[in-house]
Amino acid sequence: MSAWTAVLDDVRARGGTPAQVAARIGLPESLVRAVLDHAERLGVVAVAGAGCASGCPTGPDLPKGCTGCPIAPSAKARASA
Repeated sequence: MSAWTAVLDDVRARGGTPAQVAARIGLPESLVRAVLDHAERLGVVAVAGAGCASGCPTGPDLPKGCTGCPIAPSAKARASA
């Protein structure tokens, strides 16, 4: 399996930071970052940055069909933290 396939399969299945992905699949973090950077430039993945900065609206501006941020901790996870 190529590094490209391994990284994207893992991210698709479990998400996480580049360090987490690298640890799970046994590749150097620098290679995982390179794969994700390239995939982002190609539009294959969207990488959340610090504070997300995705531009997604929140609060009253949240569209009715939106269920919220898929990478934000759930209310249940926040309550148990």
